[in-house]
Amino acid sequence: MLERVQKYLSSAGVASRRKAEEFIQSGQVFINGKKAKLGDKVNPEKDVVKVYGKIVKPQAEKIYIGLNKPHNYVVSKKDPRHRKTVFDLLPEDLRTKVWNVGRLDYGTEGLLIMTNDGDLTQALAHPKYEHEKEYEITTSEQPTETQLEQLREGVEIATGLTYPAKIKAKNGKIYMTIHEGKKRQVRRMMDVVGLDVRNLKRIRVNNLKLPADLAPGQYVMVKKEEIL
Repeated sequence: MLERVQKYLSSAGVASRRKAEEFIQSGQVFINGKKAKLGDKVNPEKDVVKVYGKIVKPQAEKIYIGLNKPHNYVVSKKDPRHRKTVFDLLPEDLRTKVWNVGRLDYGTEGLLIMTNDGDLTQALAHPKYEHEKEYEITTSEQPTETQLEQLREGVEIATGLTYPAKIKAKNGKIYMTIHEGKKRQVRRMMDVVGLDVRNLKRIRVNNLKLPADLAPGQYVMVKKEEIL
């Protein structure tokens, strides 16, 4: 069965589909000795696919990890400033097999999904699916009902008007649910309405909730059905 080479690379655990496309565009992917182009198709049973000179083989086992990202960790495999990365928290045998789905800021904690499933990555990352992300926010002072209503309706940030958010205030914290993923979106939204964020934690991605007993820096193996 033929499939696009970028999809084959992501399903084989090489990289996310977007990253696989970058490998192809930079001329690092070859199919049967010929430089691959975006849209080229491969037969996993017959064709020889190489990335940076290494043969890529189909990967049968899919891995799904729910990691509780601590504060002051970078969501990247390497950091030019030599800061700690979330991949340092995984056993060595897992570090090269998975990638992160989306990001969390350096100072933000909470649920981060890591996988080698390109289809899951595509589904969670694409805006059209509108998968929810829920955050627990601690602010310096209690919000007013006016501020909460502004967040519910959507606010204007540098990248445009945000979609309406689901907002509730409980036990001195604000719980915000959005389905967008703009850079530093939650912090920027809070700044617009005049609320200072003391702590920001993601507690849910779609159906997967951050386990209450999962300490920062720890992870748990989960099933795809628990996420989608």
